[in-house]
Amino acid sequence: MSLKQRSLVLLHTTRFVTFATLNPENVPWATTVEPKILFNPLRFLWYSAHQSQHSQNIRYHSQVSGTLFNYHLPEFGSAGFDGAQFTGVARELSVDESADAYREFHQNSLFDETQNALPSIALEQLQGNGHSRFYELIVEQWWLFDTAHWLTSQESRRIPVPLSYLNNE
Repeated sequence: MSLKQRSLVLLHTTRFVTFATLNPENVPWATTVEPKILFNPLRFLWYSAHQSQHSQNIRYHSQVSGTLFNYHLPEFGSAGFDGAQFTGVARELSVDESADAYREFHQNSLFDETQNALPSIALEQLQGNGHSRFYELIVEQWWLFDTAHWLTSQESRRIPVPLSYLNNE
C-alpha cells in the first residue's frame, strides 16, 4: 500500500487524535480530541472548553504536534496497525467562523452512528459567553510509522509523507 493510501486509510478510520502543546513556561501537555478531518489543506477541526489546558496553550504557542494510531486495520495484514505523526499550526476560530465550523463539524461524520446517539453541543456554547470554542490545526508536516522496519527489527522509525499526497484527496 502506498504512503498516500496508508495515510488516507488512517485519516478516514481513526476517530481520536492526540495533540501536544506547550504552556508559557514550555511545559508540555498532551490531550486527546475527536476532530473532524478536512482536506485542501489537511487540517483538524474540533471543539474544546476554552479554559482547558491545551486550549490555553494554543493561545500562547500555536505550534502543535500530534499523533494518530489505529490498531483495527485488517487492510494492513498481519500487523493490523498503523500510525502517523504530524506538526502544524493551531488556532482558536473567531465567533464569525464558528457557525461555519459548526455546520462542517456535524456534516457527514464517519462515526455518525455513535455521534447521533450522543447529545450535540449547542452553537451558543461555542461562541461568546459559552464554555467551549472551535479550534483548527493546519498540518505542516506528516510522517507515517515505518511498519515494515518495525516488523523486521522492532526499531521505531518514521517515513516523511509529502502533504501534496494528502491535500488533493
